Amino acid sequence: MGAASGRDLEFHADRAGELTDDEYVAVTQETFVGPAIEEFRKFEPTAEETTVYYLYVTDNAGRLVGVMSLRELLNAPEDDVVEDHMVTDLVTINADADPEFAVDEIVDRDFPAMPVVDDDGVLVGVLRTDDMIEVVEEEATEDILKSAGFSFADIEQSRSTAILESSIPRILRLRLPWLIVALAGGLLAGGVIEHHEETLEGVVALAFFVPVIMDMGGNVGTQASTIFVRGLALGQIDDRNAMRHFAREGLIGLLIGLIIGGIGASAAYVWQMNEPYAFELALVVFVGLVTVCVVASIVGYVIPWLMNKLGFDPAAASDPLITTVKDVTALLIYFGLAAILLAELL
Repeated sequence: MGAASGRDLEFHADRAGELTDDEYVAVTQETFVGPAIEEFRKFEPTAEETTVYYLYVTDNAGRLVGVMSLRELLNAPEDDVVEDHMVTDLVTINADADPEFAVDEIVDRDFPAMPVVDDDGVLVGVLRTDDMIEVVEEEATEDILKSAGFSFADIEQSRSTAILESSIPRILRLRLPWLIVALAGGLLAGGVIEHHEETLEGVVALAFFVPVIMDMGGNVGTQASTIFVRGLALGQIDDRNAMRHFAREGLIGLLIGLIIGGIGASAAYVWQMNEPYAFELALVVFVGLVTVCVVASIVGYVIPWLMNKLGFDPAAASDPLITTVKDVTALLIYFGLAAILLAELL
């Protein structure tokens, strides 16, 4: 019987067993309470922040058969065996479980630590809440990196050293597929502009604000998708609250659009104030920016959600698709408004 030694945690693992902390106190079921308390006194964790909350009780084969809280242990008579006071209704995590499942279990149970066992019930370590928070943060960071087009399987590989040391073919395999998607979106957007060539010829000033419309849509959409992917990775967005988040993001997009649209329209009016169509152009810019910001905000949430529901990686696939959708919709909205409000000039 005794305390297990500690080791460094491994983040971004495929199994819960790879994330276990082996700094805990375990005794066999025949151990008396007095010697079990002495085991706690002798326990010296290697990590200063490690706190031991439970005494784990095993049989002679190492299988977990019970658990006692430190308070229960200290309140038990020292000449009793721990088997008489241990809790046998155990909540455990299998060592082969997915790390995200383990995180959900710890959060749902609200335990500071949970034991991890193998298929035979042998105690292999414990998972602690504080450590699992770090795991969630690592997963969220990887998803954000993926949103930039990097589809590495391991967070360590996504660091700059890995990028610099990778071969050129490997870098192309990692980055090119999603950039081709973005290229296709750009060509489609070019087709929309060509379709409205007569509109641009009638009011040349419309071309001045095409980059503003597209860039603002891209910025708002990217912000929204980054926030959504992180919330999804941290478990803050799920089936139960997704619609509430969609509606809230739409409202935020509207408020952003009103502010940005007001600034953009004012700039357009001042810029073209000597032209007879200055007011109409400012109105087109205002309504265009408001509409684009609302659409980009909602699309920035909906596309990652759809990708997740369809089984794709929302971080890796979302941004190129969002870019394509918001570019095309932004141009359609902008030129559609221009054709209506500036009809007498076309």
